[in-house]
Amino acid sequence: MHALCVCLLMLCANTAAGDSAIDLISGFDQTRLEKSYPPTEPEGLNELCKLLYRLRNVDESRLQRIATASPASTIGDAVQDTGQLIDLKRVLVPATLREYLGFESIYFLEIERDGKPFLVITSRVPPEAQSGDRIDATGILLSSAEDSETKAIACGEVGWFANRPMSSGEKLLLSQNFNMSLLAGLATRNRLPLTPSDGDAFYTMLATANQIASLEELPNPTFADPVTFLRDGKDAIGQWVQMEVDGVQITKIAVSSAERQAQLGSDHYYQIDAIGDLGEVVVKIEGVNEQEPVEFKTRYPVSIAVRELPAFLSKDATDSREYDGSIVRPLRGKLLMTGFFFRLWSYESEFMQQKGSKNQFGPLLIAAVVENLEPNAVRSIGVEKIGSFAALAIICGILGIWLWQRSTNRHDDQAKRKRMNQQAQNVSFDLPANLNSDHNSGPHQEPQDEAP
Repeated sequence: MHALCVCLLMLCANTAAGDSAIDLISGFDQTRLEKSYPPTEPEGLNELCKLLYRLRNVDESRLQRIATASPASTIGDAVQDTGQLIDLKRVLVPATLREYLGFESIYFLEIERDGKPFLVITSRVPPEAQSGDRIDATGILLSSAEDSETKAIACGEVGWFANRPMSSGEKLLLSQNFNMSLLAGLATRNRLPLTPSDGDAFYTMLATANQIASLEELPNPTFADPVTFLRDGKDAIGQWVQMEVDGVQITKIAVSSAERQAQLGSDHYYQIDAIGDLGEVVVKIEGVNEQEPVEFKTRYPVSIAVRELPAFLSKDATDSREYDGSIVRPLRGKLLMTGFFFRLWSYESEFMQQKGSKNQFGPLLIAAVVENLEPNAVRSIGVEKIGSFAALAIICGILGIWLWQRSTNRHDDQAKRKRMNQQAQNVSFDLPANLNSDHNSGPHQEPQDEAP
């Protein structure tokens, strides 16, 4: 804990500089900004709430670039600052503005850096934020320390970093400059469909995971299965995990929004639908309209998002199909996924609809690395080539039998010749002793016919 506090103080050591950002705020000028703070009158509070609404749509990266140009000294200048949260106060948005603005409260955060307090005003604060947490603010200057007792900054949202021991996954994300405050609201949407509120965290984490994949050294992941997240989905958000799954299908999903493309660094990503092992655990999902619970035994669906496919999955299959602009193709084989747990999410499922139950919910993981667990032999030849290799094996077998028979026949012939030679050496050509000697001398004469 002491080391974390020291780290926070080091990170809080410097305040960035800035320049005017009024041009980024639609409908506001210097005069209108001055009316918004301090919000001592009803009109001032109205203007401040409208300003925070406008700041929600300002590109924070542009504010950051302006903030590094020159020191922030005038109302409307872009500014960055960071420190530890001391206190937080909530103020209700006037009732006449709530429906128009889309939020009910604004927050006044008292922040301290190097013993000096300043104020951050925003409409978005993680509900888990508490005293001692680190807060990063990128926004516009509403008052400087020279003009009033306390410097005040208005921003669309704040960066939040909990003052607690971080998991290895959170530390890994933080090392890649991931805004940890994006994770704060995920737990409140546990088991719900993905919404626009998830977008910033989802696309930014996808891009960060893709960067992490190229790192030479990565922390050891925690081995997980679907039960890990079904039991403890809220507390597992952002954890660095590894899971073995069986592939079902891959979907290439197009990203049309320019804002999301900028966050992702691509105009598409991939969703891998897979099945994870439950072991001996039986998962029951309550039915609707007095339907029987749906049971999952041995296996449970898992969703994996990845920005880029590994080489062994990147080849397009011949049976790919297109649905609503997304390209879907089947996937078979065991995979090893290493990445981050995003949250439990809900989605439509034909299986659950057939059971007359609610939407399917399951773990949504964001992969940094996807590996092939199939044997090399199967991966190298492919199922489509097995028939050809089997035919070749048969031909080789026939040729081998022919060569063996030929060799055997040759050896048989050699043995026969050798046996005949041995028999010829043992034959005697000596004449019988009772034959006349004259028969052995002189020329051979033909027998003469005797006279009658």
